[in-house]
Amino acid sequence: MSDPSTHLPVITDKERVRRLLALPGTRPNRLARLHTARVAIVGMGGLGNASAQYLAAQGIGHLTLIDGDRVDATNLGRQVLFGPSDIGTLKIEAAFKALSRIAPKLEVDTIADYFTEHNGASLIASHDIIIDGLDSAAARHWINRAALNKGVPVIFAGAVGYEAQVFAVYGKPPCLSCLWPTMTDADGDCVTHGILGPLVGMVGSLQAAEAIKHLIGFADKPGSLWTFDLFQGRTRVVSVPPNPLCPVCGSVSRGPSS
Repeated sequence: MSDPSTHLPVITDKERVRRLLALPGTRPNRLARLHTARVAIVGMGGLGNASAQYLAAQGIGHLTLIDGDRVDATNLGRQVLFGPSDIGTLKIEAAFKALSRIAPKLEVDTIADYFTEHNGASLIASHDIIIDGLDSAAARHWINRAALNKGVPVIFAGAVGYEAQVFAVYGKPPCLSCLWPTMTDADGDCVTHGILGPLVGMVGSLQAAEAIKHLIGFADKPGSLWTFDLFQGRTRVVSVPPNPLCPVCGSVSRGPSS
């Protein structure tokens, strides 16, 4: 009996992005940016799973997966890169295995660690964009500060219950602390309040879309906050202005201009 893997077609980078190239205004030289891009995904939960698979499928050249957790049975309802056989495995390892099937040429670095205020700057160094897949307000605050210091864009997102938000910070004001100055309102607990599995898939996919749009030159304007309430069936986009008193990116925190 022949090995079916020997009959798999060879997929070229050109074929992978053919439908993306058909979008209005898209140019081949812009799509080449995807192949050279380095994207870090901090947290390989539901958001990280969804964003990773679409970034890989759309031709991103390099992903760095950062997470110290292992796959648990309670993850399987929303973290779609994982299956029952992955329970007990590091999430980054299980994700790498799944992503290798989607995009065999994808370069993947795996870091079995958690993002902190001490290691954050080094973890996101040499990346073009960051995807936030975390469920901790404190860690998001550290990402926000570290990424602003380096001028690296971050696509933030959070989801709990039926509700979710997506907010992109493009390496300059407005930042996440302009939206949530104390960050306490940015925290949620899906263990207590539950979570609708398809919601995180939808939101993680939007994070991937915003990252790709940024890389090919079509990002939304700074300060766009997407909010979703799937129980009520409502979606809206509001504009968040820079806060001059923001403790992270405000004019006071930056000091006088030179």
